[in-house]
Amino acid sequence: MTATLDTLSDRIVGKFHEQGFVHIPNIITQQEVARFRAAALAAHAEDTYLTRRFMDRTGIVSSEDGWEKNATLRSFALHPGIGAIAERLAGLPLRVWGGEVLIKPAGQTTPTPLHDDFTNELLNSRLTLTCWVALVDVPVERGSLGFLPGSHRRGQPLRVDAGEFEHNINHYMLQHWPDLRWSPRVIIPLRAGDATFHHSRIAHLAGANSTGEARISMTITFTDAEATYQPFPNNDPLPMEPGQALPDDRYPRVAR
Repeated sequence: MTATLDTLSDRIVGKFHEQGFVHIPNIITQQEVARFRAAALAAHAEDTYLTRRFMDRTGIVSSEDGWEKNATLRSFALHPGIGAIAERLAGLPLRVWGGEVLIKPAGQTTPTPLHDDFTNELLNSRLTLTCWVALVDVPVERGSLGFLPGSHRRGQPLRVDAGEFEHNINHYMLQHWPDLRWSPRVIIPLRAGDATFHHSRIAHLAGANSTGEARISMTITFTDAEATYQPFPNNDPLPMEPGQALPDDRYPRVAR
């Protein structure tokens, strides 16, 4: 049965806020899996969609603004069922901030290091969260995601400089928050069509892909509907002013 707003219990919502992540099985149908996987592979075949900026350190080839360049991926990012679940988990109105294809090629021996998403977040927002949807089965040996429960509530610093993330992606988390090395790590294998939702400040990682099949996924990032643009001193990539509200035409509010 496909997950819907009606099947989302208060226990799951509470678990998201307590742990910083939650697993939602069957968030899309198998027909949708096939459709969106085909679109993801088509985007992957076009070099204009891709960025390999961190591939040597993460093992991942990513689209770049994929949801803005491909109509099918955009419909995925604006999926009303996924958006409704995201809003229920967040407990506040949301808008879509991003949507990317992430592919970890077959036999990719590089694990994705421990990191958070908040470090590079160009927003002033009450909450940002990401839905990570598996478009193929992702057993542990294909590079399942792992999360450190409760690490979104860790102490200061709130986040490190984005430049340090870029130059020290493999070590910055444990250097600044050394107690995380003793935190449990929950690895979540997913079936195609399953998803995880995670808070932008949760510490997470992923294993290598030791299988003969690529790990194909789509991430949809949601943020507070009232979020404003907050660039960094040396990272101001968008045509907006600091403090400007996000425009509805580019970053639509979640469909109701």
